[in-house]
Amino acid sequence: MEFLAQGFSQAFSFANIVALVIGTTVGIIVGVLPGLGPMVGMVVLLPFTFSLEPSVALSLLLGVFCGGYFGGAVPAILLRTPGVPSSIVTAFDGFPLTARGEAQTALSAALVGSLGGGLVSIVILIMLAPLLSHVAASFGPPEYLVAALFGVTLVVVSFRDQLARGLLLLGVGLFLSTIGIDGPTLSARFTFGFWPMQNGFDLVALVLGIFGIGQSLLLLEQGILKTDRLDLGRNTLDFSRIIGTLRYWRTLIRSGVLGTFIGLLPGPGSVLASFISYDVAKRRSSDPESFGKGNPEGCVASEAGNNAVPAGALIPLLTLGIPGEALSAVLLGIFTLNGIYPGPLLLIKEPELISTLYWSMLLINVVAFAMLALLLRPFAMIVKVPPAILAVCVIAVSLIGIYAVNSRLFDCGVALAAGVVGYVLLRLGWPVVALIMGIVMGPIIEDRLRQTLSLGEGNPLFVFGRPVSLTIIALGVAIIVLPMIIRKLRRDGAEDEGRASS
Repeated sequence: MEFLAQGFSQAFSFANIVALVIGTTVGIIVGVLPGLGPMVGMVVLLPFTFSLEPSVALSLLLGVFCGGYFGGAVPAILLRTPGVPSSIVTAFDGFPLTARGEAQTALSAALVGSLGGGLVSIVILIMLAPLLSHVAASFGPPEYLVAALFGVTLVVVSFRDQLARGLLLLGVGLFLSTIGIDGPTLSARFTFGFWPMQNGFDLVALVLGIFGIGQSLLLLEQGILKTDRLDLGRNTLDFSRIIGTLRYWRTLIRSGVLGTFIGLLPGPGSVLASFISYDVAKRRSSDPESFGKGNPEGCVASEAGNNAVPAGALIPLLTLGIPGEALSAVLLGIFTLNGIYPGPLLLIKEPELISTLYWSMLLINVVAFAMLALLLRPFAMIVKVPPAILAVCVIAVSLIGIYAVNSRLFDCGVALAAGVVGYVLLRLGWPVVALIMGIVMGPIIEDRLRQTLSLGEGNPLFVFGRPVSLTIIALGVAIIVLPMIIRKLRRDGAEDEGRASS
């Protein structure tokens, strides 16, 4: 309780409340709009966080992170068009309920599931993070290096179907992170005599260009669903329907737990959490046949699962410094830009900051629920915004924010070039997350590698003599090799069955 009390006053400060309300509002808006999502909102606001306190900046971006999942359920239920990819599962039962004139029932189930899943995941985050921080005494530069490589490897392996593309983009990201003046040696790397490149490529310009501008260009091409068919029944949420939704409390808690632990895994994210939570709820239901035909329990399970992912993704980020996806990689950028390095010692060195994040996550979930409940129709009508106006606004705000950071037109040029590259990669379906992970994790891996080689007197095999490092390496090898063995055994088994039947 003493640990939680340290950040209470800071979390409820005026600046923090304003930041999380703005972030949550932006998150809901980009979540409601199909084709954008919380990543775009986070990178657009990223340049404006540098003048803020770390806790306020993180609350702003976490508001976008969580608010996006809340908002994604609205178009999924009303239009069968998910605002975020994970909300496609919510549409399985949400849209049939809307077709029957029960949109309020579906929206109530989705919002209660979102709020409940978020609260369950925050409780688990508070309990697990301090336990994992106890390994701090065993972590040194070799352990940090291996943990960083482990996280990057998991993200690449999560795209098994595009392994070559993932490795290629990871390598490109690592290369881009080396451009500029090398701090320890003061030597210029890959600048080609062009002095603006001596400071390297700004992280914000690259990330904002790839996702913000790239996604906006994609939006201009594909358009956005506009419709006049928005039958909400009333302007606000019908609170009388919430009571009926609460009978699914077991599904809500179970889905929140599943989503949190899936969020721990780098790569899979909210889509997998939503699908698994829905499938488990269907299997455990007394009426599984009603799923997919308009069962509110399906909306509760899906939304509780995907809204538990943000807090789950914070656990490896805060305790090991491993971002599991591009969204948490942006949060890692906020930490490092403020001279704070997530890892086992973070909870010991920055207890007030971590406690503030816990309270902020709690407030964000409550604020998102309240905003959607009271302003349901205004948020739902956002889907009618013309895509051309939306995309131009995103690009303009992105460029203004980038220029405001360092007052360099060069960074704006980098963002525009990265936007074109991001558009091409998104259009082709390449795993852009691997590129972002390489850009963000490159400096961390390089610094830890230097420190490790210094401790080992130039011998990289030094890491194998450390028990914790060896354990992490063994775990990484197992995660890579075991699925290959399982697939081979299944293939051999299928061939044996085929021969036996013939």
